[in-house]
Amino acid sequence: MAPPDMRGRYMSVYGLTWWVGFGLGPVIGGLLNDRVAPVAIWYGGMAMALAGALGFAALGRWLPDARPRSGQPSTS
Repeated sequence: MAPPDMRGRYMSVYGLTWWVGFGLGPVIGGLLNDRVAPVAIWYGGMAMALAGALGFAALGRWLPDARPRSGQPSTS
C-alpha cells in the first residue's frame, strides 16, 4: 500500500521498530521484575496485545478496503 517512491522509507521504519523493541523490552521487563513483580511482565504483555488487537480492529473499520473488487483487474 506504500507509494512506490516511499517503499524504502517504509521498510526502514519497519526495521527500526524491531530494534527499538529489542532495546526497550529487556529494560522495561527488568524494571517491572525488580520494582513491581515478575508477574507484571505477563500482565504488561497482555495489555499490549489487547491494545494491538483493538488497534487493528479499529483500523479495519476506518481504513478503506485495499483489495481489488471482483471484476476489476489487479494492478500488481
